[in-house]
Amino acid sequence: MSKPFDATMRQLIEMGPADWLAYLGIPVADPGRVTVIDSNLSTFTADADKVIRVDDPIPWIELIELQAGRDVRLDKRLHGYSTLLEWRHLVPVRTSLVLLRPAADGPELTGKLELRYPSGEVYDTFLYNVVRVWEQPVEAVLACGLTVLPLAPVARVATADVPAVLLAISGRLERETTPEQAAALWGATRILMGLRYEEEQVDAIIEGVSAMLFGIRGIEESSVYQGILRRGEAKGRAEGRAEGAVEQAKAALLHLGRKKFGPPDERVQAELSALGDLERLNKLIDRILDVSSWDDLLGSL
Repeated sequence: MSKPFDATMRQLIEMGPADWLAYLGIPVADPGRVTVIDSNLSTFTADADKVIRVDDPIPWIELIELQAGRDVRLDKRLHGYSTLLEWRHLVPVRTSLVLLRPAADGPELTGKLELRYPSGEVYDTFLYNVVRVWEQPVEAVLACGLTVLPLAPVARVATADVPAVLLAISGRLERETTPEQAAALWGATRILMGLRYEEEQVDAIIEGVSAMLFGIRGIEESSVYQGILRRGEAKGRAEGRAEGAVEQAKAALLHLGRKKFGPPDERVQAELSALGDLERLNKLIDRILDVSSWDDLLGSL
């Protein structure tokens, strides 16, 4: 898997291993039992991406392999990793393959590998889970743990909707993280957007919501924020951008709301137009995932 995506994804999993088990659809009764363990298989000159141990009454291991480029022998490599981990740790091993972009996909990646003798008889079967990031609904990713959020802009979302997704991420980071976490997760988001977009496109998208970044504690230290400053976005103009940030949030709220609830009536439009509090608008954007109508959404105020 090519860098910098490799290092970024490994760091995210290390920050929140239980988040990633949930993203992969693997239930864990007690997140406190989940730990990242050594993935080095140096005895066999092999090194898996991330290995998570779950100390349930019967312990087990989750191997997460992250792939951004094509490897025609990937399924066989996963089989080898799984076998070696089970041999080393003496516990059952589940395997999840996370394909980060379509260029990494192939017809052989079905979730099932059958090894056959020349006669055609199957002598070994290996099952694994395949997650194609670009096929995952963005709403589901936005509802995941914090360390999964950087995948949202490269999940199943139209390019036109990415700014709204970034606003939703910024809202969660502002409420749920420390300044250090916010800066790290925004940096990871910026890097992983490179899975789908050219660097110039990423810059343009992020600059389009740059006013929102000023509401995130600690963002001043992140590479995203610093990049904006280098392109002439001075802190002294932050107050002047506040009004623009409110308008961006309103536009994002209307866009996402229309997709889920349909066009708002005149009363709803009037209530939205009257909103001038950025924090409230961000809360409404987050609430869209949890309600079923415009009335339910505005009632949450």
